Amino acid sequence: MKTILTIIAAIIILAGLPASISAAETASAFEIPDELIARNLKKHDSFLAVSVDAVRYKIKRNEPFALVDIRTKQAFERLHIPGSINIPLYGVKTKTYLKTAPVVLVNEGLYTAELHNECRRLAASGFKVSILDGGLLAWKQKGGGLSGDLLGLSRMKAVSPRAVIQAKDYQNTEVIDISATRSAASRRLFPYAKHIPILKGSNRSMAELQKLKKKKRPFQAIVIVSETGELYQKAEKIMHRMGIAAFYLEGGIAGYRKYLDNLLLSWKPHGNRMKTVGDCRPCGKYD
Repeated sequence: MKTILTIIAAIIILAGLPASISAAETASAFEIPDELIARNLKKHDSFLAVSVDAVRYKIKRNEPFALVDIRTKQAFERLHIPGSINIPLYGVKTKTYLKTAPVVLVNEGLYTAELHNECRRLAASGFKVSILDGGLLAWKQKGGGLSGDLLGLSRMKAVSPRAVIQAKDYQNTEVIDISATRSAASRRLFPYAKHIPILKGSNRSMAELQKLKKKKRPFQAIVIVSETGELYQKAEKIMHRMGIAAFYLEGGIAGYRKYLDNLLLSWKPHGNRMKTVGDCRPCGKYD
């Protein structure tokens, strides 16, 4: 089977697969089991979303509410919304003084499942709680001010393969492959992705992005992927000009495939994780 996959991968490369993805890497992508690739679509509780515009309006009118940033202390100190407070998600329920006014939970904006679960528990305990739709990324895209190191915003946009795996099952997560030509590895690992080669600057690509922007839904998150992540910097400028907030997969599709390989390896018994290169002599037997 491995030999067949390698031959198929080689044929694909000769037919025009980008040189950045090797035959071995493409073959490896086809060895990833379906359960790690398929989406088990779930819905967000859209009624928990509060828009950036609504929050900024509350601030303008001096309405009483609390912006609670639930990220790590280090992430909060690096970059946060002025006037927000930093409390770990698990600690919000212990702050009973927060019951006196509405609470808006804030994170980066990609993965909000744990926020939804905690919102239900907090509401049952008497809190009036919602989630900032789009998180910090949408806040900045909509013109909201941020305190701290603004260079940290670019780092925040770079998301790990683990974060993408967590977010992919939610129906409002959109994955866009911006590579000039979509590879076999991309089709295998992201069968649900849209192919929009935005760097070509074609009218069709721009029209596709406009459609995506117009159909904005609560808790929509856009993840940009390319073969190795080499196109992200240029793509980020285009997305910013179009007013579209997006995250970018670290290491691209190749990095995602390596992460899944390592994840599969970690599931195996310890003895099966070892690889032998070349001849291995029994211990204690040397020339």
